[in-house]
Amino acid sequence: MLSIRHDPFPLEAARDLLGIVRALYAEARSRGASVADLHAIAAVGDDLRQAIALAEAHPPGTLGFSSAWARAERAAGRVGELADAVTPAAPIVRAALARVGGGNVTPGG
Repeated sequence: MLSIRHDPFPLEAARDLLGIVRALYAEARSRGASVADLHAIAAVGDDLRQAIALAEAHPPGTLGFSSAWARAERAAGRVGELADAVTPAAPIVRAALARVGGGNVTPGG
């Protein structure tokens, strides 16, 4: 059951998390991940995008706003499943940098 939320939605954190998910997707695609794995990552990104849109469209205390919270919390838990403590961050960072700089940006440079 969905509980009504009044506390401020963490828009910046949700956007940050969406950026991480996008980098995870880019890295997974570049290493030839399976279609199922790519769909799983994309589904998390979709939940985050929908959560952000709902939070921006509905005021606190409404069903839409509370749904935004539920989607964001569910997606955050799934990100933890996608990238665990043993996943090296360097390939993810390189994938993100390649998307930002068109391949012309390097870490530390």
